[in-house]
Amino acid sequence: MRLRLALLGLVAAIAGIGFGQLVCRSAICHDAIGRLFGKGHLLALGQGCGIYETDLERALAEFQYVRGEDELGGKDQAQLKRSILSRLAANAIARHLAAGEKTPASEVDRELNVLQSQFRDGNAWKKALRESDLSEGSLRAMVGQELRSRSWIARQIASQIEVTTQECEQFFQDHPEPYFQPVRLRVSHLFLAAPPETPPEIVDLKQKAIASLSERIRRGENFPDLVGSASEDEATKTRGGDLGFFAAFRMPPDFFAAAVKMSPGQISQPVRTSLGFHIIQTMDLKPARQMTFDEAHADIRAALELEKRRVTLQKLEVDLGAQARIVRSFF
Repeated sequence: MRLRLALLGLVAAIAGIGFGQLVCRSAICHDAIGRLFGKGHLLALGQGCGIYETDLERALAEFQYVRGEDELGGKDQAQLKRSILSRLAANAIARHLAAGEKTPASEVDRELNVLQSQFRDGNAWKKALRESDLSEGSLRAMVGQELRSRSWIARQIASQIEVTTQECEQFFQDHPEPYFQPVRLRVSHLFLAAPPETPPEIVDLKQKAIASLSERIRRGENFPDLVGSASEDEATKTRGGDLGFFAAFRMPPDFFAAAVKMSPGQISQPVRTSLGFHIIQTMDLKPARQMTFDEAHADIRAALELEKRRVTLQKLEVDLGAQARIVRSFF
């Protein structure tokens, strides 16, 4: 009976019949569809979006992989599953509510190019898509959906993460100790991405590429020109790789350790960090000293905005998750 309802719901939706939309909002219909297509039982439903057993299993595996944890047991496992299910439901509802957001094709192209750059060549990229049961079109749709969600979420929290000058001044008065200014560097870099999850063969290709670029610089090619044509840091490549002034805590330790040893204008050999490969040019250095409020203002504002963003996003996630209906629980 449930299978029949599922098939009727699908046919109605395809035909554009209003009854189809009504049927497919029911938990029974979603559960039957989930089992029909190998996604397991429906666990939660919100705004017509279903979260299934396979969704939870995949998210749990990803969480444990990132944390480097073995499978949890007992209450810890149950609590983690409930938390992940709530987050999945919140994300699904956010994607639904973000459907009307506008996403420039150029932004989607940029995200896809970053993804594709992690693979050896076009054949490896297509193979990975096939193994993930994705086409370039379906992946493009997923990326567009993710960008729309980010845009929608940014609009929801924008007014709640604003920080006033008065808040910054009060924070500076209450916490003067952190604003003894450490050594600050101004550096430009040429960057090739190779984060920890990058396949070894891609790391080898990036390492050879950065070595070739370093040799071209040694032979006299213009550093900013090479940054503009080869760097994978999209935020800085159009300005010669300029990262502005920063202190040690804002950069990977290996990066800062290499840069601080160099004289202004000097260009480094390739440097490996947790982010990838860099060729660094130190532009300027400011010695350590006590900061004034005007100098600390930007850092204080950024820190307060970051904390407000964290709290606001957490509340938004809880609020969205609360809109979902948990229809099945095995834990």
